[in-house]
Amino acid sequence: MDNCATGYWILLLEEEGYLRMASQMIDTVELKNKSYQCLDNCAMCCLCQPEISGEELARFKKHGLTAGLTREHTQGYTTDKPTAIKLQGGNGACHFLKDRRCTIHEQRPAFCRQFPVHVHALHRIQLNGNLSCRGITLGDSTLLKHGEEVLSSISQEHMDQVMAEVSQRLSQFQENAENYEVYQSLERLRETVTALLPNLAEEGGIGRLLAFADSEPVIQDMPSAEIVDMILGCDPADDLQNVASKGNYEHLNLDNPAGLPAYVGSDFQWLVYRSEDSQIVFYKLEPDGALEKFKEIDLQDIELMQPDPQALIVFAGYAALLNSRDQFLGYAYQVCHDQEYAYDLMTVYLGLLATTLLDLWWRSCLIGRLLGKKELDKELAEEGIRAFDMDCLDMPTMGVFF
Repeated sequence: MDNCATGYWILLLEEEGYLRMASQMIDTVELKNKSYQCLDNCAMCCLCQPEISGEELARFKKHGLTAGLTREHTQGYTTDKPTAIKLQGGNGACHFLKDRRCTIHEQRPAFCRQFPVHVHALHRIQLNGNLSCRGITLGDSTLLKHGEEVLSSISQEHMDQVMAEVSQRLSQFQENAENYEVYQSLERLRETVTALLPNLAEEGGIGRLLAFADSEPVIQDMPSAEIVDMILGCDPADDLQNVASKGNYEHLNLDNPAGLPAYVGSDFQWLVYRSEDSQIVFYKLEPDGALEKFKEIDLQDIELMQPDPQALIVFAGYAALLNSRDQFLGYAYQVCHDQEYAYDLMTVYLGLLATTLLDLWWRSCLIGRLLGKKELDKELAEEGIRAFDMDCLDMPTMGVFF
């Protein structure tokens, strides 16, 4: 939708990475000081199945592109009308990708235009950058500029409608959580994690946090400083290797090839992987969906290597990023709801942070085995984030992605 033609967006304020547009506050802090350039021959984003809106369906019909659409979604559900783009072979690249080039670039749907930016609605509108994209690096403001272009394509009417729906859902969640006496404000949740970040940059930090969450403490109105002291006083969990191996093996035990996590290395080779017969098996993925076995790694050989000091700082930085993401907050809300408000929201939030960091640690070691690395240094920790962040952003959330 052309912003100049509609005139929907009126910029009222820009300060410290926040935009106030019409009636909504927009958080763009995550995109600041990051460069973005779409890398030739990568096409990682073209391994996802984009959904399309009714307006986009009409445009596809107008341009004779409906042969590339489907009612079948890779998540396993079917819609009445075509609402997604086909994947070649059912699990390969986008139907419209040829020689790693988009053949409908001018008509591509919003999902493709937005990537690697995701627009999420919870307490506010927030823009996230998908760090699995190799085109994102530290540097100038090109990612922020791209995010602002994404915002300009969303009408104020649509944004207000989504925020109204999410607000109603959040009000019900808070009421339920307060009735069960497990509610914690987002300020307290984030304040507590911020105070913990220095500890997470030290050996044993993740283990102490996991041990604390597993103890199911009674928190309620306990001051954040006392919560932090309790965590620092915990002995690190001594079974991290078993917890990480078992949890990730179960998570990667997937039958549907279209649902396999993808890893695109610096050589831009497409790899997908899953657990099979006590192994993690990597497959080379062809555009047509064909899978060729690439490497088998025994589960017992994926050891949690001790991160060096710089890698610990990278992991702590990712923890800070998760703590700032409304999507991760919405994930904690959803888990709290799914568990029928049995646990204090602080315990849920800290527990999810601990398990997510443990999964990142394990994923980094898995990629290390794939690449033949024997030390978990800063470079490998950053590579682990590239292999992990897309899956992290795909976690269920009480919020909504546009």
